[in-house]
Amino acid sequence: MLFPGAASVGTVFELGTVGSTFDAVDERADHLTTWATLDQRAGRGRLGREWVSPAGKCLAATILVRTKRMREDAIGWLPLAAGLALADALGTLVADRASIKWPNDVLVDGRKVAGILCERRRTGVAVGFGVNLTLTEAELPTAHATSLTLEGAEGTAPVLADAVLCHVRRSLDALLPALGTEALRAAIAAELSTIGRDVRVALPVGELVGRAVGLGPHGELQVDTGDRIVDVRAGDVVHVR
Repeated sequence: MLFPGAASVGTVFELGTVGSTFDAVDERADHLTTWATLDQRAGRGRLGREWVSPAGKCLAATILVRTKRMREDAIGWLPLAAGLALADALGTLVADRASIKWPNDVLVDGRKVAGILCERRRTGVAVGFGVNLTLTEAELPTAHATSLTLEGAEGTAPVLADAVLCHVRRSLDALLPALGTEALRAAIAAELSTIGRDVRVALPVGELVGRAVGLGPHGELQVDTGDRIVDVRAGDVVHVR
């Protein structure tokens, strides 16, 4: 069994070589059923990007969150809640140095170690994420990426993957009742490394440059352009170095 710890807290389907864990999701499955692999060949991220990873060195997983009894405004918090759960899980392995980059990345000291993508389904939301486990410097997809091993985490890829998956599932389950609450907004804002940074935001139309100053009541990133505060609800954010 590849994920014994995670399987002890919920249903986990171990996948072999797959295109994307999203494609394995069965919408009839129980709440928080998980599909996971160490060999995803055609992962996908925001804005149609690919998530490319060498076999055996990265975790790819998707958790089905059933949303039948959730308010629509609460559902909109799932990507950020997943980011908080993932940052919490990775932080235990890298001396609490993990943080969230709005809206869907997890960083360690400013370098991307994981990404999140949520897809609406008929019965809920498929919460997908990928984590760089044991990649070497030469195997990193970009100069701004990193892996758990490079950041000091100890263990083989399967051991790290199981620890992450088990922790994420527990954390996400605990966070779901708080979706849409001020308490969750504050918790996420506290872990957002984007706040306080100068940012460049690629919007659906045009670009916005300013300083990220807060997280709004609906999860929007608040950016101070110098003459006004703009609420960014969707966009590709770059931390200006």
